[in-house]
Amino acid sequence: MAEPADSPEEPEANPKRGMGAKGWIATLVGALALGGGGFYVTWSGLADDLLRPSEVAADHGTPAADAPSFLELDPLMVTVGGQGSIRQLRFRAFLQTEGERMDVAALQPRILDIFATYLRAVPVDRLEDPTALVTLRAQLLRRVQLLAGPEAVRDLLIIDFVIT
Repeated sequence: MAEPADSPEEPEANPKRGMGAKGWIATLVGALALGGGGFYVTWSGLADDLLRPSEVAADHGTPAADAPSFLELDPLMVTVGGQGSIRQLRFRAFLQTEGERMDVAALQPRILDIFATYLRAVPVDRLEDPTALVTLRAQLLRRVQLLAGPEAVRDLLIIDFVIT
């Protein structure tokens, strides 16, 4: 049966909105406890094992057996800017090699020739762009890895890159 439309509706109980005072106090106490606990764990050193890399050498006084070695390349002066230009690029770099790779040192004249050839071909406005150094570094590293092998040279560190 249908209810008459004239009947008064029962008032609904208003639900509480929000957490109330007890909820806020419990949240504050919990936050303080977690913050204090986190501070104590880091301050006392309990979390040092979690934050320390797992492959740390036991003796810090001696270098690890697989420490990288660096080969310093001879400084390079390259004329840039096309015919009739008097602009010079001074370039100095290190190669990060794997272990004791003496065969990379034997390739140094060829490496310098590759670098000089590539740097002469790059336009001067590209060389002067500060963001271009990342691209140039990647290009030079790729050329060295093609010559010496990808396992022989891991990285190229540019020390001097000055255009005068």
